[in-house]
Amino acid sequence: MATAPNKKEEINSLCKTFDDLTIRGTKLETAYNNRKANAMELASLIKDFLFKAEKNVKQDVKTSLRDFARRLGNVDGDYYSVYYSDKIAALKAELTEERSGLKSGSALPEQNVVDTLKNVVAVLGELEERKVPDFYAAGYYVLKGNAYEFKGESIEEMNGKVRSYMDENFTGDFLKVVRDGVEYSYRKALEEKKKVLPLLEEKKAWFLGSYDKSEALKVQSQLADEVEKSIDRLEFIKDSNAYTFRSSLKSAIEKYFRYVKQNPKEEARFARQSKKREDLIARGKTVDWKVVPANTRDLDDLKDNTSLILEELAEKYQNYIADEGRVDFEKRSVALVDHLKECASDSVYKVTRSMAKERAIKLLDEVGIHDSRAMYNRYPFEFSGGMRQRVVIAIALAADPDILICDEPTTALDVTIQSQILELINRLKEERNLSVIFITHDLGVVANMADDIAVMYAGKIIEYGTADDIFYDPRHPYTWALLSSMPDLDTNEKLEAIPGTPPNMIYPPVGDAFAARNKYALDIDFEMQPPMFDISPTHKAATWLLHPDAPKVDVPKAITDRIERMKKEVQNNG
Repeated sequence: MATAPNKKEEINSLCKTFDDLTIRGTKLETAYNNRKANAMELASLIKDFLFKAEKNVKQDVKTSLRDFARRLGNVDGDYYSVYYSDKIAALKAELTEERSGLKSGSALPEQNVVDTLKNVVAVLGELEERKVPDFYAAGYYVLKGNAYEFKGESIEEMNGKVRSYMDENFTGDFLKVVRDGVEYSYRKALEEKKKVLPLLEEKKAWFLGSYDKSEALKVQSQLADEVEKSIDRLEFIKDSNAYTFRSSLKSAIEKYFRYVKQNPKEEARFARQSKKREDLIARGKTVDWKVVPANTRDLDDLKDNTSLILEELAEKYQNYIADEGRVDFEKRSVALVDHLKECASDSVYKVTRSMAKERAIKLLDEVGIHDSRAMYNRYPFEFSGGMRQRVVIAIALAADPDILICDEPTTALDVTIQSQILELINRLKEERNLSVIFITHDLGVVANMADDIAVMYAGKIIEYGTADDIFYDPRHPYTWALLSSMPDLDTNEKLEAIPGTPPNMIYPPVGDAFAARNKYALDIDFEMQPPMFDISPTHKAATWLLHPDAPKVDVPKAITDRIERMKKEVQNNG
């Protein structure tokens, strides 16, 4: 993209201004975070003081008030309106006056002291909850020689003022430059993708043929270089296939040639040890050891995996090219600038010990632990099982996750506590907009909690569907066995147990892992793993019974009876 000298100077000037205003904004945000940390630390100390006062614990009130007044002076700053500055000054004077009439030494605080401290906590709480200043716009405002002070204005008014000033003098021109850069990067990457796509298609077939290692690595390096050129570095959501293409393809090639050498050695070792074992048995010896199966891999499968890396990237590039003309460059530009602002903010966000403590206490409150400030100082052995479970959930929530993974969250808890924990998780799911992954053997929990269910056996998903699909239309024999072994209030017949034991996955069985315990198993189950058969758009299962040529097998009567009971119960309750 050729750029006229004057235009280039203008772009450089705008980019430098962006760097400078980000630095100024970062400094302002650092100062703000320091003030906020002081406020939260003071609030935490006063809450601890008031908590001890409620428990009639004697404290050195005079020394505490002197410390609180000193710390209150560190809270005020340029980010509060006159109202808050005056309020903080008044509270500081009040604490100083109340301290003057006290004697040193331990004592219980008077009610007027308690009331004043509660007012301080309330004001600090208001400050914590207030809208955050727009440091990005404020950085530009200060950069242009303006004083960033609120005087009688609120934060909302000041944010509007600095944002308007920046929009009028900078934002439009800068976003146009960013948009031109984003579009140029996209167009350049698009052309390179169009060039590399035929290469990917050609080499995908080449990797299915015959070649030596040095030749394959040479092709891999050349192809990876071309893919590198086709990456749009300004794309906000990165293409993981393209970024990892070089290492992924090299790893697949190395793995193929490793097993080219290893397969014959392993087969020879397995044959040698098997013969030795058979000879010992034939001579009447007691053999208490097993032959470790040969660690071999199908070389054709490994070639397919190598080719698949190219195929997946080619598919991504085809979709990328097909989307040409539908890209919103304005939206991409704004997202990119917002990301840079967020990165700058993250670099100056500081969490003090007091802030972390208050955050922990709030989380304990959120998960339903009463009197959380007292509980904060307790040892784990002082908590009941249900409370420990709540604390673990609070620990998981501390990272503000989008996904919460619960591995047997109700194991070893009595039924009442189980119900409370499940209600808590459901509440948190709604309040925090969480996705929850439950790992459990308890079908009752699954029925009450899950929207979609994956039934697993021997480390593989053997049936997947909605809760209605699994409980009202199960198709895999293992799912039938699970449901047959689950009692309900109307169960009169004997519950069926699943015969046998799970397979030893150190020596995985050939074919379907459930075949040895499956009374509906077909001969092919002992020879080949079944693929996933689609039953409906939301429901699929891995069982040869769903193959069109498989014999007809009816769902066990115990299952159909249970389904009918469940449907009637739903109708009666609905």
